[in-house]
Formats: sequence, C-alpha cells, structure tokens
Amino acid sequence: MDSPDSNIKLKQQIEILRSTNRRAILETIRELRSEGDISVLPELFNLMLDQEDLEMFYEVCAFLNDLKEKEAAEILAEAIKNPEYREIQTPLVAACWQNGLSYGKQITTFADVVVKGDYAAAIEAFTVIEAALGELEQIERSRLARSLKSSLPDVEIQKKPLITELVDVIESYQPPDPGDQQHDHDHDHANA
Repeated sequence: MDSPDSNIKLKQQIEILRSTNRRAILETIRELRSEGDISVLPELFNLMLDQEDLEMFYEVCAFLNDLKEKEAAEILAEAIKNPEYREIQTPLVAACWQNGLSYGKQITTFADVVVKGDYAAAIEAFTVIEAALGELEQIERSRLARSLKSSLPDVEIQKKPLITELVDVIESYQPPDPGDQQHDHDHDHANA
C-alpha cells in the first residue's frame, strides 16, 4: 500500500511536471524513470504533447522505453487508442516494442494502428504484433489475420504491402515446440 509520504512526493512530482521549470521537469522525469512509478504516465503523455523541447520529449520516450511494470501495457494501449494523443501515437507505439512488455491482450489496438494509423505508427505496431504472436492462441492469430485481410480494400495503397506482409507473418507463425526447449534444457545439463 502507498505510504502518505510517497503520495505527497508523487503530488510534488506531478506539480513539477506541470510547471514551466525546465530543469526541474527534466530532473523529475529522470527521478521517475529510476523509480518507475506508472501512475504519472498520463502526465508524461501530456508533457510530450505540450513540449517543443526535444530533450524533454526524448527523456519521456526513454522513460516509456524502459518501463517494466506489466500494468503499464494497458495504460500505453489506452493512450494509443485515445484521439487526444494521436500526434504522439508513433513514439507511444515504438515504446511498446522497445520496453518488451506483454501486449497480447491489447493486440487489436495495434492492429487498428496498422490499419488506421499513419505509416510510421503502422510500422511500429507491426513490430509489436510480431513480438506478441506467441502470446496468442491459434484462433486469435487466425481472427487477427482475417481482420487485417478484410481491411485491405479500405487502406491507403502505401500500407497494403505492409498489411499483406503482416498477415503472412501471422499465418506462418509457428509456436516454439515445448519439446525443443526440453531438448535444449537437457543439452545444457549435459554440458554442465
């Protein structure tokens, strides 16, 4: 449970993030990055929108790229769907594949980005989907491939090859054989 002191500190950090003190904002972002408190993510998204300061923008991106709390995946996916954050959608999606969190439960969000997002965001979303395929059951992968195929007539021409390639990746995905892992495990013990 959060202590009163940590709540006070968090409120102070949020006040600083909302301030105009550039140095204090950068220090707070770095502090949050080392502490990993995901409750400030919406504040950081807003900071990305409001800032023309590239150093600050990249500090927030670095924070997002380093996230390791699995609850952050849902917060990021919600932000990606939020039209208010449309102009920062590409770096938000890029953070998803860079932080390595599990996004299988949010796969439709990334499929929507591939179909409806701009090209740069679509490429990033392709990578997230590709990384999450192992989290999906075969029926979910089939449903995803069908959904993407059905979107082809309506997508801009530039993205058709990207979506076609993604469908091929999904349809050709082969889950790792558990027997192979056991074999590798036995091999490791034999060499120990």
